[in-house]
Amino acid sequence: MGKDDATWMKICYVAFALIVAYVAYKLLETLGVQFGWGERYEWFPPVHNIAGLLVGAATAGWVYSDVGRREYHLAAVGEVRKVVWPKLPDVKKMTLIVVVVVAIFAVILTIFDVVWAKVLQFILPA
Repeated sequence: MGKDDATWMKICYVAFALIVAYVAYKLLETLGVQFGWGERYEWFPPVHNIAGLLVGAATAGWVYSDVGRREYHLAAVGEVRKVVWPKLPDVKKMTLIVVVVVAIFAVILTIFDVVWAKVLQFILPA
C-alpha cells in the first residue's frame, strides 16, 4: 500500500466523520423539535450544532485510532485494487440479460396474479 492509499483512507475517514456528524445533528434537531427544547432553551440550537460535530469527530477518531483497523482498511483497498472489473460491452450485455430475465419473471408473476385473482373471485364471490 502506497502513500496514496493512506491519503485516500484519511479522506474517507473525514467523509465518514461528516456523515456521522450530519446524522447526529439531524437526530438532535429532531429530538429538539419533538421535545420542544429549541423553544424552551435558547442555548439548545448552538449546543446541538456543536454536539453533532463532536460526535462525528469522536467517532472518526475512534475508528482511526486503532492501528489494526487502519491496516485492515488499507488491506481491503489493496484487495479491491486487484479486482478485474468488466469492460463496458460486457456490462451492457449482462445488464441486458438481467433486464430480460426480470421482464420475463414480471410477466410470469402477472399471469399468476391474474389467474389466482380469477380463481379466488370464482371461489369467494363478493
